Amino acid sequence: KDSRGNLKSTYGYSVYTGVDEDGFIQRHTVTAGNVHDSVERDTLLLSYETALYADAAYRSKETCDKLERFGISDQVQRKGYRNKPLLAKGRSRNDAIAEIRAGGERPFATFKSRYGLAQTRFMGLTKNMTAYGIAATAHNIRKGANFLTLYGLLNLNYAG
Repeated sequence: KDSRGNLKSTYGYSVYTGVDEDGFIQRHTVTAGNVHDSVERDTLLLSYETALYADAAYRSKETCDKLERFGISDQVQRKGYRNKPLLAKGRSRNDAIAEIRAGGERPFATFKSRYGLAQTRFMGLTKNMTAYGIAATAHNIRKGANFLTLYGLLNLNYAG
């Protein structure tokens, strides 16, 4: 609400993706722009992950506890605090995580450069969720076609 007690409209939206190690989008969601990134953590986890690679916005005691409880490796970047900057060990850890996280950021580059989605285009969560769902599907089809070109079809004639 604004200072007069009126409801304020939200015009910004945030897009989140859960990406596997090959860069395929497994899950995506769209929220109002004022929702903190960490709120979507549970929406993006599918329950069979072995590690969570995420930026420092996802760092919290709750996240650490949840990852430990489910045996998921904590690869969430560390963050410094006022009067307590991140030490060199923490910075080098973040750099190593960032190299792997880059694969999860590539879909956003594709959304922006190939699909004209540098900004959310529509009013309303449903319309934006649909637009980014179509973009995620197109991204996965394109990535799958590249995989087929590079690696061919799996041999399904194995004994087992």
